[in-house]
Amino acid sequence: MAQEINTLQLYWPKSWAGLTTENHLATAFMEHPQLISDVIARVFGMNQYRGLEYLLSKVGTKIVDTDREYEWMLKGDDRKAIAIVGYEAADMTRPGIGKTIFKLKLREKFFVLSDKLIFDNRDYSVRVMAEPYSDGMYWVYEVQHMKPDVNHFIPPTYLANGKMVSKLYSPQERTLNKTYGSTSFSSPFKMRNFFSTIGKKYTVPANMHDRPMVISMLDPTSNQRTNVWTKYAEWEMMAQWMREKENNILYSEYNANPNGTFDMFGSSNFPIVEGAGLRQQISPAYKFNYTSFTADYLTEVLLNLSINILPEDKRHFVALTGERGMVQFHKAIEQKASLFQPVGVGPSQRVFGSGQNLGFGGQYVEYRGPQGVGFTLVNLPQYNDVIDNRLPHPDGGYTENYRYTILNFGTTEGEPNITKLYPKNGNKMWHVPGSTSPYGPKKSFSEPSASAVDGYELYCLTTQGVCIKNPMSCAELIYAGV
Repeated sequence: MAQEINTLQLYWPKSWAGLTTENHLATAFMEHPQLISDVIARVFGMNQYRGLEYLLSKVGTKIVDTDREYEWMLKGDDRKAIAIVGYEAADMTRPGIGKTIFKLKLREKFFVLSDKLIFDNRDYSVRVMAEPYSDGMYWVYEVQHMKPDVNHFIPPTYLANGKMVSKLYSPQERTLNKTYGSTSFSSPFKMRNFFSTIGKKYTVPANMHDRPMVISMLDPTSNQRTNVWTKYAEWEMMAQWMREKENNILYSEYNANPNGTFDMFGSSNFPIVEGAGLRQQISPAYKFNYTSFTADYLTEVLLNLSINILPEDKRHFVALTGERGMVQFHKAIEQKASLFQPVGVGPSQRVFGSGQNLGFGGQYVEYRGPQGVGFTLVNLPQYNDVIDNRLPHPDGGYTENYRYTILNFGTTEGEPNITKLYPKNGNKMWHVPGSTSPYGPKKSFSEPSASAVDGYELYCLTTQGVCIKNPMSCAELIYAGV
């Protein structure tokens, strides 16, 4: 699709891949007439390295010894509810009637003799009357309710497959007691991921070496213009390489078989390995589909990520979204805020000026909700990309523009919850000189070269990975209207 901005545009940008020649340069950048400014307006790219790579650099990078798969431990709660498989009772429609003992089948051996268990409705409870035993597949518990009413029973709806029971405490007799409740534990479990390896190559023709271009760019940290003396092709290669590394960390998908083998092989007959990127590591149970975005809905999601997972003083999340998502969030918070504070009143002072010279401005990019939950938006270039995002959204733009990838950048067990990883020497860049090199042409036989190409070759190769230590402290909000 041609990239037309407006009627002031004299020509459309042309696209190509691979070798750049003098003809490409002349066609693309119009060596005549003289440009009115030395600023190349990169209107369809260039995130100035403020994307995912920049965010991950804030939490640090971990270097490991080798490029083998990497693992980490995740600890579950030592208290938990156990799923019911079924039950057996003399009266299957009224289990426990007449204070009779009946049998519960559970998926795990987690309770002991004397434990008091509650069902999904805590008004119904039973005491374990004997040590559980295995029937070959599940664990059988003999239980009895403690209510004085002989007509009381446990409704079968709370005993169905998939319902849950949990322990309250362990009631004992006062005289000559011999039984005690036990301490329950949940063992840590292991997570595993693989590194991904990506590469890029570019050939610089010798006759392009002495054609430097002055690119005046705005330094995002100092807000000052800086002149970068470079060959445009090399600079463009590095900008694209940075984006591709970010794409890999965000979108990479785990391709190992259950037995740890791989089905895809490269030209060297070695396997092509991909680990899970940020999006795939987020637990599927925490990927929420939405059609209507509101502040109340956002609060509910953040509470699900926080309660019994994060302390109240560490419930601040960073959400990656597109520019349209930024606007959607602003509108949702603005609608919520208007219920409590009229526009132009209070500390925000969004109306400014006086008389006939009034102005109105401001955008919400942060939210602080109940129970300490906080939420800061970050505009992610990948979610604005019109090249890769092509599913339309009814409100304009594309559905990916409205996606929210909510990340917990805090700590888990004292370590950063999200970490980027490299093996030693995993980030490589080199050149292969031919008739010339990045430092100038070869002018005699005594100057060594490694290639017959009339120019030189640039190579990038990265082996990288990412780890979300607790995938259940992150989430995604995904528009579900398509």
